[in-house]
Amino acid sequence: MPMALLGRIEEESEKEGIVPYSMHVSSKYLDLTKKKLELTRLPREVELGEGRRWALGTPKSVLEGVLDYWLEHYDWRSQETHLNTALPQFRTTVTLLSSSTSAPSSRPSTSTSRRLRIHFVHKRSKHANAIPLLFCHTWPSSFLEAQKIIDALTDPQEVMGYGAGAQLAFHVVVPSIPGFGFSDAAGWEEFGVEETARAFDAVMGRLGYERYVTHGSGWGFSICRALALNHPEHCVAVHTANPTFAEPTFKRSPLAFLKYRVAKLTKARFSLLSFGYVPSELEKPPGTRLENPATAYDLLFCEGRPNPELARLYSHRPQTLAFSLCDSPIGLLAGLLDAIRTRAPAQSPVTSRSRSPFLSPSELELQDAHSAPDMEMQSAVQRGEPVSPRQSEANASHYTWSATEVLNWTMLQWLPGPEAGLRWLRRAHFDSAPTSPLSTSYCSVPLGISSFRARNSHGSSTPVMWGSAWSHVGWVKRHQRPASLPAWEAPDLLVLDMRECFGTFLSHGKLPNLPTRAT
Repeated sequence: MPMALLGRIEEESEKEGIVPYSMHVSSKYLDLTKKKLELTRLPREVELGEGRRWALGTPKSVLEGVLDYWLEHYDWRSQETHLNTALPQFRTTVTLLSSSTSAPSSRPSTSTSRRLRIHFVHKRSKHANAIPLLFCHTWPSSFLEAQKIIDALTDPQEVMGYGAGAQLAFHVVVPSIPGFGFSDAAGWEEFGVEETARAFDAVMGRLGYERYVTHGSGWGFSICRALALNHPEHCVAVHTANPTFAEPTFKRSPLAFLKYRVAKLTKARFSLLSFGYVPSELEKPPGTRLENPATAYDLLFCEGRPNPELARLYSHRPQTLAFSLCDSPIGLLAGLLDAIRTRAPAQSPVTSRSRSPFLSPSELELQDAHSAPDMEMQSAVQRGEPVSPRQSEANASHYTWSATEVLNWTMLQWLPGPEAGLRWLRRAHFDSAPTSPLSTSYCSVPLGISSFRARNSHGSSTPVMWGSAWSHVGWVKRHQRPASLPAWEAPDLLVLDMRECFGTFLSHGKLPNLPTRAT
């Protein structure tokens, strides 16, 4: 779908400038979407027990309810207006080097210049000492991933007794990966994680942020890692959530290997010999010993992401899959539901059903017990109001996505078309291969890690301090609340963690000379 149908942008006085951007989807395209939804033919499926509903993929019973809501109640125009108001959006053009080579295992040897328009959200803080923060979204999300935390990051309130960064504020920049959202798709096969990092670094430079910190989880963490490795003079610290690392080996990192062995031998019962490990992490899950480099690659760069099995499947033959998903909004919806594996999305109050009909009685009881405080805390976080760590951690329920939230995320894939995102996902797997610099290089830029409990059975999480073999781990916090996309499912805790993490780095002198002004 031509980008002209997807957005309205002010006249650009110069190609290198930054111009405001406002989403405005063509009414003809919205009508076409509705027709395709009305003509949807759903497949038959076998009956599975309640505990195995997701064993073969997205259940028909879950998808049917969201399809009905999409047709009968979902209003993109109201969501478009809200998002344009809540998220200040811009576009700018950056110049990158590209090559015509098609070899997936090597970097281009000869390059030509190509230009891409990058879409991004940029919200400035009113606080004088705010830190520039680059938020890198993952797949299959978009710039919407930062929607719930951006206000609290730019305008925080003091939280008593919550570390060095209790009042830390940020200037937040959330670029769309080329081919996602409203950024131009890269027209060459080799565009992946490292090229995305270069584009994002160029955007930060265009804004006047010569030094900045970054956050990203899933594939967003891969982009952050590429920034820290390739642009350490600009990217001075990284925070991530739910990374999963390969077990340290003596050959790769003797010190990290010996620390892990000592902690494992003592079961992390003695603080001086724990080296950052905790006893629960040393209860070895099955199959975490990694002798095969390919297995190590899957664990290091895939397992920490929402539904890594689906990500690998989508990345194998992206062009073949694109023919189906470009023509089917329901296909994209099913893929998103399978990627996040949420419980059946909660129905909007405007529907005839006050609750989701697909939850079991025990799930309904759990939902009733937690839905009110969940909504109250998330609203407080978005307003920048203080939430106590104890109150936040105590509300450790499973997050239930609303149907509107699921459809907003789906629309941000449907509008530009998923084909460029699928190609990017394939290249990202190549960029993260076991022998690539992204996988083998040690990164000295300080790394902070937030760890949340696994919400789904995507594979066992691994000890966060395994990451010391790959990066300079300088801050760690573990949570009991389950969340695989913390910026969306646990925004209150993530905001507090980011403040404390970067505040700690500041107090330890690890973030020198951060600029506070932007053009």
